[in-house]
Formats: sequence, structure tokens, C-alpha cells
Amino acid sequence: MSEAARQTVARRHPVSGMPHPALAELTFPTLTVEPVSRMLALQFQFERSEWWPAARLAEEQNAQLAIVLAHAFETTPYYRTLFTRAGVRRPAEVDAGFLRSLPITKRADIQAAGRDLVSQRHPKEHGPVTFARTSGSTGQPVDFGRDNLTSLMWLACSLREYLWHGRDFLGKIATIRQLKPGEADAPDGARTAQWGSSVASFFPTGPGVLLDVASSLDDQIGWLRREKPGQLVSLPSNLVALAAHAKARGEPLPPIGEIRTFGEMLPADSRAILRETWGGKVTDMYTCEEAGFLALQCPEHDHFHVVAENVIIEIVDEAGQACEAGVPGRVLVTSLHNFATPLIRYDIGDCAEFGPPCPCGRGLPVIRHVHGRRRNRVVLPDGRTGFPRLGERTFVATPGLRVAQFKCVQKSLAAVELQMICEPRPDAAQQAEIARVLTASLGHPFAVSFSFPERILPGPNGKFETFVSEVS
Repeated sequence: MSEAARQTVARRHPVSGMPHPALAELTFPTLTVEPVSRMLALQFQFERSEWWPAARLAEEQNAQLAIVLAHAFETTPYYRTLFTRAGVRRPAEVDAGFLRSLPITKRADIQAAGRDLVSQRHPKEHGPVTFARTSGSTGQPVDFGRDNLTSLMWLACSLREYLWHGRDFLGKIATIRQLKPGEADAPDGARTAQWGSSVASFFPTGPGVLLDVASSLDDQIGWLRREKPGQLVSLPSNLVALAAHAKARGEPLPPIGEIRTFGEMLPADSRAILRETWGGKVTDMYTCEEAGFLALQCPEHDHFHVVAENVIIEIVDEAGQACEAGVPGRVLVTSLHNFATPLIRYDIGDCAEFGPPCPCGRGLPVIRHVHGRRRNRVVLPDGRTGFPRLGERTFVATPGLRVAQFKCVQKSLAAVELQMICEPRPDAAQQAEIARVLTASLGHPFAVSFSFPERILPGPNGKFETFVSEVS
């Protein structure tokens, strides 16, 4: 298709219209090709399954779960050993009761399992397996595998979220997030001709602009005023800090049609602040790197709907018993499509609570609240606050060290403490290098002390936070 034809299609077919056509001569109805056709087929199924009653959803989930469990037991050393030791015998039909009888897997278990979590007979039809590591935002990074199937489901769930909220794909989207130094630095950031692959691969889109979240709040505000985006995507803690910074200076921020948050919990008070500041819609989502999309915000309400086509979510108490709606508990995730490194009853370290059925009529389970963590901002001696660049591989990749978990605590305006569970303990030279990298990440030459506890405890919200500031 010629560029002129593409521009014509883009002008005529926003989100409510047609996807990318295969033929310039046929734009109504559009004839699509792969991967567009496969993606639209998934959306067609989603549009029906989300309205099924809970019993029908559970029936379909259990059928898929039976396939995943058989694969995990037969091809994955970790689960074969785990289930055998627990005396697990697969029944003729899998149901929720059987799932609840299986042992829970924690992050430390996955870390210890290593390649024993990898399937020894991965289905070739699912494409090649690649391995990734979680960002370490919990301070306890894990390795996991993914393939074409898991990537396809990630894209499909992402596109579903865009379609649910009726976004104008032809507008400008701005994203402020953690990026590599030099990739999108202030004051100009970076530009893209289109939105991300979860949309642009299937629909014509407008441009995108990016800025590193480590940019100062003044730089972020100036950038937003110049760019005037229709949508803004960033971490809740960063957006709340922007709102407070602008209010303190009596400088109104430009109106934005939709604020989208990710990566941290979005409490009701923060949501209210963002609505008041920008005057638009505020949309959140619930994801994890290992399993993809867990829940999406309802198009009509502030709570979430579990992406039941992708995962089974359980919320349990400390004894591992199912929590009733309205009772907070630990989040367990079972992936229905990861045949590379199966995740079954995986405790991701979050705390959440189910809610009653949604008035919108969707049968997808409701998560009323996610009691996750808000990433603390580092407080600098001059009163400014900044985004701590932690959760990368700053400490876990230190040569010669095997770091299982870490946490940085700002004790004062001059000092921080780095807690590490590692083997062996870093020597003086390694500590000096870690301190150098850490203070560069925090943006100030803090005095760094080290401690090596046997256990790093979660915060009051049940989350393991990489960075905690004890400075007001």
C-alpha cells in the first residue's frame, strides 16, 4: 500500500473504524492479513467471553488449566518434583477445588528452581523460547521464559484494554517512564511516529512522545506544556508528585483527556488528585512481567476485571485459604498459556481483595482493590524529590555475587542503607562500586551503609519495596 493510501486510511479509520487493510482498494469492509486477522479473532472471542456467567468462564478455564497442569507435570522438573512430594494425583476433571489443593510457589522457589522451571518439551508450534528477568521492583528478581504464544496474549490483552476504553488512536500519546539514560532525556525527550506495537501493529495511530521519569518535575511539566498530549501514561507516584509540584507553585497543568497509570498501586486519594489536576479520565491496570495482564479497569467503574482468558487469580490468607470478597489477601497467579516456564499458584507478592459482581454485567471476576506499593521518591537535601533508579540489574548483576533480594532505605537527607541478601557478602571493593552505582542512581552522593539481614520483611501493605524513604 502506498503512503498516500495509508494516510487516507488513517484519517478515515480511527479506533471506532477499520484495522490496517491488506489492499488499498478495499477499505470497507477491510480485508486483513496476519497478524491482524489472528488478533481480531481473539478480540472477537473476548467480546463474547467477558459476558459469560461465572460458571461458564470457570468451565473454560478449567479445561485449559488441565492442559497446562499435564504439561507442567510431564515436562517441567520443578513441578514434577513439587507435585510428587505433595502426593498430587491428577483427577479426571480439573476444577477450582483441585487447583486449591496444589502447593503454592513463591518467588524464592522460582529463584531456587532455576532452569528446572523450564519445560523440557516445549511445543514447537508456540515459537522459540526467550528468557527475561523481572525488573526487580520487588527487590527479588526472577527469571522466566516466554514464546510467541505468551507474546500474542500480551498484545491481545493490551489491545483489549485500549478498545474497552474507546481511545482515539489518532491522537498524541505521551509516556513518562523509566528509560535508559540518553534514550529520552529532558528537555526534549524522544518521538515516535506511532504508538506501541500493541496498537500500531493493527490500527493506524497518531504519534507518541517519551520522557525519562528521572527528569526533574520542572522539566516534566515544561515538556507536557509543549507537547499537549491527549493521553499521558506514567507511574502513579510520579503523577501525584507532578500534581503537588504544580499546585505548590500555583502553575496549572495542561488538561489531558486521559491519565493512564501502571506499575504501582493507585489509591483512591491519588486517583482523586489526578482527576482534579488534569480534569480527565483516570485509568489503571494490573499486570506482572511474568504472567502479563492480570486485570483491567472496568470501562464503567474504578475497580478491575480479572483477565480470565489469560490467568486464574486466587486471593488467599496466610494459611492459604481462599478469602471472601472484601477481605484482603495474597495474590496467586496461574498462567493459562505459558508452556515455556509454567506458573501455577505463583505468589507474586501482592495483596488484593475481590469485589462483588460488577453492575456492568461482565462475568469476569472483580478485584475491588490492589493493595500494592507506591514507589517512594528519594528526598534530596535541597528539598527536591526524585525517582530512584532501582529495580534494574544494579545489584543483582554485580560480578561474583548472587543477590537474592535487596532494599534501599533512605535514613536521612545524607544517608541511605542498602540491605542485601546475597552470597557471598561483597568485599570492600565491591561495596565501594555498589555504593558508587547506587548514589548515581539516586542522584546524590549519599553516605551508604550496608546490612546483610537473614530476611527482608515486606511493608505494611504486604509488598517488598525496593526503595523506602524515612524522610518526611
